[in-house]
Amino acid sequence: MYCKELNSNVIDKIKEEYLKDNTPWYIGYSGGKDSSAVLKLTFNAMLQVENHHKKIYVLYCDTGIENPIVTNYVYETYDKLRIENELKNLPFIFKIIKPKIEDRFFVKVIGRGYPTPTNIFRWCTDKLRINPVNEFIKEKGKSTILLGIRKTESEQRDRTISKHNTENEYFLKQNKTKNRLIFSPIINHSLEDVWITILNLDSPKSIDFKKIREIYQDAESECTAIKSEKDKSCGSSRFGCWTCTVVRKDKSVKNMISNGYNELIELYNFRNWIYEFRDNPNFRCQKRRNGIVGLGPFTLEARKLILKKLKKVEKKSGFKLIDKEELNKIYELWDLDINNPKYFEK
Repeated sequence: MYCKELNSNVIDKIKEEYLKDNTPWYIGYSGGKDSSAVLKLTFNAMLQVENHHKKIYVLYCDTGIENPIVTNYVYETYDKLRIENELKNLPFIFKIIKPKIEDRFFVKVIGRGYPTPTNIFRWCTDKLRINPVNEFIKEKGKSTILLGIRKTESEQRDRTISKHNTENEYFLKQNKTKNRLIFSPIINHSLEDVWITILNLDSPKSIDFKKIREIYQDAESECTAIKSEKDKSCGSSRFGCWTCTVVRKDKSVKNMISNGYNELIELYNFRNWIYEFRDNPNFRCQKRRNGIVGLGPFTLEARKLILKKLKKVEKKSGFKLIDKEELNKIYELWDLDINNPKYFEK
């Protein structure tokens, strides 16, 4: 059964919370199914509100290493959303934010020599995703953040929800801050509810159900299109960074290549190469930067080799993978190491 009543109640809840006070709202948007459902529901709620007394910021954090198929979709969607928002005179502001130059992935890896992330040394999430959003939001003080968090998504997610829940089932507390609350309108949505919400809510038309569905289908080995209300939906894939070496294998990109995204082959091969390269002691300093003996940063030779290979991947794939600002910062960091008497590779 289509979740019409569920969504009607959620839209009423969004309106109620929006009109309650002047606390700024921020929607965390990734282009994926859950954040798309949240944006659609909020958009429809605002169509029913006469007095838009506060802006709603829709934030996409472009880490610079997102799956480029998804990133291109988000940028195109943002352009359309801005037009649709203006035509309907709604309070949304669509912002793309990026990590500080010194925190960018390739600046850290090629410039500073950071080994690519592992489960033990997972430095990427804070620097590439959390910090840029926090920096943008903290200027506003008290805030409400709308996220596509759902119960029953996974056991780990359920434990997190239970740990941070409040008296209001739609709201969660955020770690380390009293000024922010997380508001998840789709907390009670099932996976099927999410897809049907995206399909059946007409506005905004800029959110392309067919395109989102196609990307998810191509990223999964088995993913049935919704043909009837009884069909099992898909959507377990995660679209993260194409360089991710936290996982042993990137199944989603591999499946996308199998489904015709040949432009991702070079990126996929580079990711697999650097996964092995990272742990080669011949390309790592024998001391860490704090002076402790042990595998340290990539040597300058290794960093130059990674950059050379990355440029080849960029040329062959046709994707822009590193910009001039990042390159300048990388060369600056190399010079600092070359001229630092305390920097030793052996």
